[in-house]
Amino acid sequence: MNQSILIVDDEKAILLAFKKLLKSPNITVDTAETIGDAENHLRKNIYNVVIVDLRLTGVDGEEGLKIIKYVKAFYPQTHVILVTGYGSSAVMEKAQSLGAAFYFEKPVSSEILKNALKSLNIV
Repeated sequence: MNQSILIVDDEKAILLAFKKLLKSPNITVDTAETIGDAENHLRKNIYNVVIVDLRLTGVDGEEGLKIIKYVKAFYPQTHVILVTGYGSSAVMEKAQSLGAAFYFEKPVSSEILKNALKSLNIV
């Protein structure tokens, strides 16, 4: 069964690294750098998992939380993993209350990410 993952981060290097790490014959990986790109992808495709950075190139610094809200409102079956370089227990609690399956602080090792996806039956 094919799985699909959307990665949302404003850092190209992270998008490329995660895409390379996760892409396989059974897994399609799309990437988005902005909240607008992410919403466009989400309107066109149904993802098994969305991996989202907390801070994108916006002003409020919490665009990732908006994406979690959006995903959970329209695609409640889609898992969301929040990744951030600006973590705090408050952000973690907010993400979990919005429905994030996992919260990780950068840098996230490939091992940790793959284990999280395994626990969601993705890899």
